[in-house]
Amino acid sequence: MTAASPPPAGRLREASSHRHTVPSRHPDRITHPATGAELTLLRAWPRRDGHVLLEFATPSGARLAGQWFADPVRRASVAAATCGGLDVPAHGVVLQPDGADRRLAALAGLVARPGSRLLVHRPERRAVVLLDDDGDRRYAKVLRPGADAALAGRLAALAAALRGVAEVPRPLALRLGDGVLAQSELPGPTLYEAAASLGPSGLLAGWERLGAALRRLHGTPAPAVAVTATHDAADEEAVTARWLRAAAASGLLPPVDVAALLTSLRSGSPGPAGLLHRDLHDKQAVLQPGGRLGLLDLDTVAAGERALDVANVLVHLELRVAQRALTSSLARSARAAFLAGLDPDDATLARVPAYERATRLRLAGVYAFRPRWRGLSRSMLAAASP
Repeated sequence: MTAASPPPAGRLREASSHRHTVPSRHPDRITHPATGAELTLLRAWPRRDGHVLLEFATPSGARLAGQWFADPVRRASVAAATCGGLDVPAHGVVLQPDGADRRLAALAGLVARPGSRLLVHRPERRAVVLLDDDGDRRYAKVLRPGADAALAGRLAALAAALRGVAEVPRPLALRLGDGVLAQSELPGPTLYEAAASLGPSGLLAGWERLGAALRRLHGTPAPAVAVTATHDAADEEAVTARWLRAAAASGLLPPVDVAALLTSLRSGSPGPAGLLHRDLHDKQAVLQPGGRLGLLDLDTVAAGERALDVANVLVHLELRVAQRALTSSLARSARAAFLAGLDPDDATLARVPAYERATRLRLAGVYAFRPRWRGLSRSMLAAASP
């Protein structure tokens, strides 16, 4: 890989003097400046005004990360500081192939290892690399330096708390670089993947086990797993509002009065609290050999209302029907199986509808940044905005 050379000062001045040529928002398609291949946007994450993280697909199906900047001077600066980055000024984009990242310094080296495969790369935030050494598979989660130690301790504590109902990726004593946490593999398909290959009885058994695992997680005291973060109704409203504001600013969705739509979430009495996953759905649950269940992405656990996790699971089931990944009948059965395993109390169930509306609105914002699902995003917003 050849390191990108800093652009001459004249190029920075030129970019600064042509601000009117910068695209008004991130592109859905661009041409790779080195190969000429067409790159198609899969999903994006808005950060601050004028900055969006990107994930493109190459013609071969590989993922390629990037960033879009409204400010050409800032874009040129990031491109110059990103070893291996590719500047695409006509689109306001910096492409980051092969793990190029100025903040995640260890990532490119991991991607270059024989047998490795980059699975997730959210530029300058986090990445996941599959390491396969002659069949010995493990995962490297790449974070900002220092964050890996805290996550390792939390995962070990969560593994102990969930023992018997769910497994979580086990931290490995394998030094791969600053900010890198090596984790064991959880073999098996996710509930999402199993829907296309597993019979209804096996699939529904998995959904029931997911409910039981969530019940155990919700009942785990936050101090027992060294979790100090909290996430309440106001936080959930703020997250929802950020996604929808960003979608409106990018011209992807119409403006929405989130506060008015989430009055019941904000004004209702809080329901029972517990330890939350915060992003639980069928792609986070693994059906392991022997009937065991695995849980993924426990990075953002926090204390809050149990209804948040319940609503997130149930609305994702609605989403899978809209995406034609599940039939309506199977989704209803999965919902019943999940709730049977969870066995929620009445006070939690009473708060679920308010969190379901917040989840629908939030996912409308999230999916607006995924070109394939923009029509679905607008439908979700309309359904949640009577």
